[in-house]
Amino acid sequence: MTIKKSRRISPAKKAWITRKIKSGKTKYQTAKELNIHRDTVYRIAKNLPSRNCGWPGIRGKTLKLLQKILTDGYAVHSDNNTNKRYMTLKKYFPTICRIKIYGKNIFFLDDKADEAARAFIVTIRRKIISYQELKQITRVFGINLSKMEKDMFLGKNKSSVFPKN
Repeated sequence: MTIKKSRRISPAKKAWITRKIKSGKTKYQTAKELNIHRDTVYRIAKNLPSRNCGWPGIRGKTLKLLQKILTDGYAVHSDNNTNKRYMTLKKYFPTICRIKIYGKNIFFLDDKADEAARAFIVTIRRKIISYQELKQITRVFGINLSKMEKDMFLGKNKSSVFPKN
């Protein structure tokens, strides 16, 4: 039979922890500095607000997504944190839009909707799509395609329009 050894924290140390947190340190930083378990610090200072130690701004996959949007004007994205990434980007760049169609999230700049729609139609990876699908895609993006572009996306060729007898 083993007996758990409990480490008690003195009231002076508890007061020191609360002072550190009130002065602006995070609970995690305080625990690391004292070399005690973070749950202990969280339990002692559970009623105290803690400063968020996260870095404000755009980084990681969100930054890569932003770079793709800025270089190409659009980005097709499928990830678990799509909504979180969109909210972060929208916070700093209000002109970024997001559309979810056919299970794909497309991020694009407001003034680059034409390019994003054309790129999305190309990435569907089907040579022939129906007129209704094309109409739905252009309506979602809020763009108008020329007759030639519609024929190209619908798979119509000029030579096959009038068959020879």
